[in-house]
Amino acid sequence: MTDVHSALVSVIRWEAGRLTAALVHLLGDFALAEEIVQDALLVALERWPIDGIPDRPGAWQLTVARRRALNYLSRDARYRVKLAQLEQQSPGAR
Repeated sequence: MTDVHSALVSVIRWEAGRLTAALVHLLGDFALAEEIVQDALLVALERWPIDGIPDRPGAWQLTVARRRALNYLSRDARYRVKLAQLEQQSPGAR
């Protein structure tokens, strides 16, 4: 097993639960938190062979996952605002 895969196995084993819990706290959605943690692991699979394994892999994963979660929240908020604007503009709106 390569060093990258060993590091990822370690992150999954020791950090995935903590990462998921932090994201559930931020997002309020367990399934979405799990999906974002998995997405952050895929980013590591892509980046670590190129950039090298970070000094603190768990912290790196948390940063990537948190940024992706915040991006999701931002997109969701913009979507809700736009949806409300469309509902106000539609002829059948209350």
